[in-house]
Amino acid sequence: MRKNRSSFFQLFSTCAGNLFEHYDTALFGFLSTFLAPVIFPSKDPTTALLLTYVMIPIGMLARPVGALFFGYLGDSFGRNIALFWSLLGMGIISFFIGVFPAQISIGFLPPLFICLARMMQNFCAAGETIGGAIYLLESSSKDQHDFLSGVYGASTIGGIIMASIATSLLVYFDVVMQGWRYLYFVGVVTAVFGLLIRKDKMKNSSIKLPSRLNLKQHIQVLLSYKKTLAIIALVSGFSYVTYSISIIFLNGCIPLISSISSSSMITLSSFLLILDFILLPLFGLLSSKFSRIKLMVFSSIITVLVAVPSFFFLQGATAGTVVVIRIILMSLGAMFSAPLHAFVQGLVPKEHRYSVISFGYSLGSQLLGGPSAAISLWLFKKTGQIYLAGLYWVLLAFICSVVLIRLYRSEKKISFAHAV
Repeated sequence: MRKNRSSFFQLFSTCAGNLFEHYDTALFGFLSTFLAPVIFPSKDPTTALLLTYVMIPIGMLARPVGALFFGYLGDSFGRNIALFWSLLGMGIISFFIGVFPAQISIGFLPPLFICLARMMQNFCAAGETIGGAIYLLESSSKDQHDFLSGVYGASTIGGIIMASIATSLLVYFDVVMQGWRYLYFVGVVTAVFGLLIRKDKMKNSSIKLPSRLNLKQHIQVLLSYKKTLAIIALVSGFSYVTYSISIIFLNGCIPLISSISSSSMITLSSFLLILDFILLPLFGLLSSKFSRIKLMVFSSIITVLVAVPSFFFLQGATAGTVVVIRIILMSLGAMFSAPLHAFVQGLVPKEHRYSVISFGYSLGSQLLGGPSAAISLWLFKKTGQIYLAGLYWVLLAFICSVVLIRLYRSEKKISFAHAV
C-alpha cells in the first residue's frame, strides 16, 4: 500500500510540473491570433500572424542552452534537484509576464519583452519536460514504461487544454486584451503547487548517479552520442510538428480560408484536445502490447499518405470538416507521441540520460518543430494553395519513417545474432 502511494505521488508530482510547463508554453500560441494585429498593427492580417508565429521559435532558442545546463545538473546532482530549479525558474518568469507590461499599447516594448521572457521560460522548461519523464520512468518498473509514457504525454495535453480553456473564457467574455496577463498568474499558482508537492515527495531520489563531470567532460559525453542525438532530435521534432500544425497553425490559418472565426477555432481546440488527452494513455497501452517502434513507424507512414490530402479539404471547410480532419491529425500525433519517452530513454544509458535526451529533444522540438507553423503559413502565403502548407510536415514524416525502419531492422539483426 505504501509503495502504491509513493508511486502515485511520483506520477502526480512529475505530471503536475509537466502540465504547468506546457500550459505556460501553449498560452502564447493560443493568444497569438488575437495579439498579432496589436503587436504588428501596420501589417496585413496574414503577415502580422506570420511575424507573431516567428516569435515562437525565437523565444525557444534558449531551450538547447537550458538543456545543457539542466542536463548537467540532473546527471551530476540528481534528477530531483534539476526538476525543482527548472519549475521554480518558470514560475518566477511567469509572474513577471503577468505584471509587465501593464498595457499592450506601449510601442515596441511588448514584443521585445515577450521574446526575452519566453527565452527565459524556455531555458527553464528545457529541464522540466524531459527531466520529469526520466524521473518517472526510472522510478517505475519496465513493464509500465509505455503506459506511463502515454500518461506523461497526456499531462502535456492537459497543460495545453488548460491554456485553451482559459483563452476560450477570455474570448467568450470578450476580455482577451484586458485579461491575457492574468492567465500567467494561474500558471504561477500551478508552479507553486507543484513545488510544494515535490518538496515532500521527491526529496530522496532512488537514482544512483556516477561521479560528477566537469563542463568539458560533459560536452565530450554529448559529442560521443552524435547519432543518438540526431535520432532523438528527429522523433522529437516530428512529434512537436504534429501538434504545432494541428493546434497553432490551424487555429490561425483556418479563419483566413473559411468562414470559421478565430474564437470558434479556440473553442473547438479545447474539445478536441480532451480527445487527445484520452488517446495518449490508450496508445501507450497499445504500444506495450504491440511494439513502440512499430506504432511510431505506422503513424509516420500514415502521415506521409494523408497530410497533404487532408489539407486540401480545409479551403472553405465547414466546422464538421475541420473537426474530422483535426481528429485524424491528433490521432496520428497521439499514436506517435505516446511511446516517445519510453523509446528515447531506451537509447541512452542512465548515467548520461538527462543530458543527452534533454539536449536532443530541445534541438528537435525547437529547430525542427518550433518554426513549423511559420513555415507552413509561409508556404501557403507564397503559393496560395493550402494543401502545400503540409509539405514540411510530410517531409519530416518521411525522414522519420526511414530512420525508424532502419533502426528497427538493425535491432532485429542484433537480436537474431544474440539468439544464434
